[in-house]
Amino acid sequence: MKKSIFLLAGAVTFLFALNSCKTDTNVLDLDKTLKFSTLTVEEQKTSIEQNGIDLVDKMDGMQQTKGFVALSHLSSMTKTSPNTSFVIPFRQLRTDLLKNDLKTLDNFNTQMRVTSNIGDSIWGEWTWNKNINEFQLTKKLVNTAIFYFPADSISTSNNATLTVIYVESTIAVPNTDPVEYMPTSISVVLKVGTTEALKADFTGAYNADATPNKITQTLVIDKYSWSVELSNDTKNVSATYEFKYDVETLLKYQLGAAGNFTETIINDSTSHPQDIVTSGSMYFQVYNLAILGGFKDFKAFGVEMDAIDAQKLGDKARADKQVAAINKYLIMYGYFVKEKQKFADIEFYVTETTETDYNNYNYNTGQYGTKTKYDFQPRLVLSDGSKQDMQTFINTGFEDLIKRLNELQPIN
Repeated sequence: MKKSIFLLAGAVTFLFALNSCKTDTNVLDLDKTLKFSTLTVEEQKTSIEQNGIDLVDKMDGMQQTKGFVALSHLSSMTKTSPNTSFVIPFRQLRTDLLKNDLKTLDNFNTQMRVTSNIGDSIWGEWTWNKNINEFQLTKKLVNTAIFYFPADSISTSNNATLTVIYVESTIAVPNTDPVEYMPTSISVVLKVGTTEALKADFTGAYNADATPNKITQTLVIDKYSWSVELSNDTKNVSATYEFKYDVETLLKYQLGAAGNFTETIINDSTSHPQDIVTSGSMYFQVYNLAILGGFKDFKAFGVEMDAIDAQKLGDKARADKQVAAINKYLIMYGYFVKEKQKFADIEFYVTETTETDYNNYNYNTGQYGTKTKYDFQPRLVLSDGSKQDMQTFINTGFEDLIKRLNELQPIN
């Protein structure tokens, strides 16, 4: 049951991050009390839908920025070029930006590390030769690569400059042969003419086993910016991701946990989840909507879950008691950020589904039996007291938002 508690708590805490403790940012204050919005449920839905449309409108312009256009052109014009290993991270970056992937910066950093470990072949000054459709090396450099190429399909000169500076640490990446090393810093600057169109920076510090204790990543394209911060001092771990347009937050999540995150405790087979985590919280924001949730006392939650597991209960009775424990210790609600008003509390409930029981085969009928499976699902408790599961809430009343999303087609 120790493993199932851990998975359950993880699912609850991370559920809304797509797919703890109180930190120094007040958004993770689980003691904060918000009043319900005075809007009717239908008016709240209208506001939520408009929030989504406004978000899509903001994101729509990213593909027209100089930095993204140059990035796209670099990816397309080198598809058939033989010496383009360095382009792989930038192709991945472009793809992830189109998908609004929360792992965009992490994926880019990983690809840069892999590319850098190819060897000295990518370091130097490279100039695009349109006659042979290849980059040609004009000067050798150390841990620095500079590429000159046309910024778009109508440019007649190499008016874009991409500069990459890569610094390795002395910490080896586990299980790599030949040995790779974790990066200490990565700097990427893309200029179109004299204008800085894209800038990315990474800094990292690691423990001896290559687990990070401090990571900072940023990416800026015109008025769009992305940032990631990770930290782990063995007592507190936290992660923050934010995507902004100018000063407005478009997407943001924060995760935090307090406890004992030493390698000894984590790898100890006798440790219970509550021995590792004492409290945890998460915050997820989409433009003007946010969801805040967490456990102020994870230890008490874990102890109660262990006690339920120790009882001789049927599957249904056990699931009912477990979901009651979740709702007892979990604090979670959705709210309008600017107005600081709730649109729903969030609770969990037990669902029943029937599935094939492969351990119950009837030789007379040649068929397997069935069994009832009990799962936990979240639902909204709206301001009028009504309860709706997430899927029902999303599927009703958001036709205009779905239409706007369908209109947002990525540029190939």
